[in-house]
Amino acid sequence: MVDGFSGAGKTTLARALRRVDPAVTVQSIEAFYLGWDGLAAGPRRAAEQLLEPLRRGAVPEVAPWDWRRGEVAAPRRRAVSGLLVLEGVGAAARPLRDLASLSVWVDAAAADRDARLREREDWAGYAPHRAAFERQEQALAAAEGTRDAVDVVVTQVGAEWVRSVT
Repeated sequence: MVDGFSGAGKTTLARALRRVDPAVTVQSIEAFYLGWDGLAAGPRRAAEQLLEPLRRGAVPEVAPWDWRRGEVAAPRRRAVSGLLVLEGVGAAARPLRDLASLSVWVDAAAADRDARLREREDWAGYAPHRAAFERQEQALAAAEGTRDAVDVVVTQVGAEWVRSVT
């Protein structure tokens, strides 16, 4: 599980892991949120729809959030091969962390996260929701104690990922 605040570099790290091993399956937890105000539901939904079935040896049936229509989409099978990397805000919350082999927190300074977010191609759609979403992600991380509970904390320095000592 790769967690951290918006703009920290979670997706970048997950994609780097997939480049190292193409058998890695990357899944964004955003598919499990219930819209812009539904971050807190994401970890439970991801555990129930994705990780629990995998643990039983079943192919998960995921009912993702349709961001364009603003509703839950019809369930679809989600094949997972090799290592699963679930990434996104809330990916290392307790319901998921308890099912994970490894949980990672990606750290980045607030100013760096903000700059990265503003450079993303989806910034225009995200910008109106940024303040409310930031409150949700801060509240979830505080309630879950996520940063302190993960197995490792990393920071991106240039092109390298380094283990954080703080």
